[in-house]
This record gives sequence, C-alpha cells and structure tokens, in this order.
Amino acid sequence: MGPRMVLVVAAVLGLVSGVAVVALALRGSEPGPASIEARAAEPHAVRVLRAWDAHRSRAYAHADGAALADLYVAGSRTGAADRAVLRGYRDRGLRVTGMRTQVLAARVLRESGQRLVLLVTDVLVDAVAGDGRRARWALPHDRPSTRRVVLLRDKGSWRVAEAYAVDGRTSDSKCSTSCSPAAR
Repeated sequence: MGPRMVLVVAAVLGLVSGVAVVALALRGSEPGPASIEARAAEPHAVRVLRAWDAHRSRAYAHADGAALADLYVAGSRTGAADRAVLRGYRDRGLRVTGMRTQVLAARVLRESGQRLVLLVTDVLVDAVAGDGRRARWALPHDRPSTRRVVLLRDKGSWRVAEAYAVDGRTSDSKCSTSCSPAAR
C-alpha cells in the first residue's frame, strides 16, 4: 500500500476516532495519583466513553471486525464507516496499533440509565499501521474535532448509536477530522 493510500485510510480512521475517547496518560505509563483522582472525578458518561474507546483500540490492534461491530448499535452509520476502515486495513494485511484518542474537552449533554449524549472534542494520536513484519507507517495526527456522541445501553453494554459532527451531519467516510479545511 502506497503512502497516499495510507493517508486516505488514516483520514477515514480519523473520522470515526472522533467518537473514541481514551486515557490521557501516555502509552505504557502508569497513571499517577493525580491522574487516578482526576478520572474518579470525571462524569460517569465520560468514563463509559473512555472504556468504549479502549475496546475499540483493541479491536483495531487485533483486526477484529466482530469485536468492532459489537461496539455499535445495529444499523449505526458511524459503525458501518468504522468497520469499512478496519476492513480496508485488514484486506491490505495491516493492523493499527497504538491508537489513542486524546480528549481535549467533554461535556455531558444528557444522561440516563439507557442513553448518554456527550459533546466531545478530541484528537487521534499515536496510531501506527503495520504489516506484521518490519514495515510500519505512523498515521498522521488528527486535527481536533468536536462531535455529539450518542451511546445506548444495549444487551447490557454501552454501544455507540451515532456520532454527529457539530454541524449536524452523521460521521461517515466522506470526511475526517484529518481532512483539510477545504475538504470539510
């Protein structure tokens, strides 16, 4: 896969990453007491989204389409776009590792026992595509994006129903947080 295709696929990956929220601690480091206290003070909905994204990152690292699909409500357009990105990597013999979403801001808009709605500004960092041998490509860093993320409690788990760009469009493969401003 050429560098241009890697960039295109990375752009699509960036789109769906707006949904995802992962730990702010650097990869491989243990959270210190201040980090643990900050997490404990986070709203429940933000902790749910962070855990969701950790599962998503593992699904990508294992190229596990079934695990990724299980993170979304059936019929989710955001989920379909995310699965298409993973399938594109897998079809090329690549796995995405190190995928981490850094939360810049998160606000809970609605919270109930069955539905969470958050306004999240985040950025994808540290993702690497590798072929399992020696070839590895650092995916470009994402631009910060803000999305309204809707999660539903389904079959005992929180699943993403959709992620909407702040302009109201559903996230899909047409644009990414990695797109140039002209492409938005």
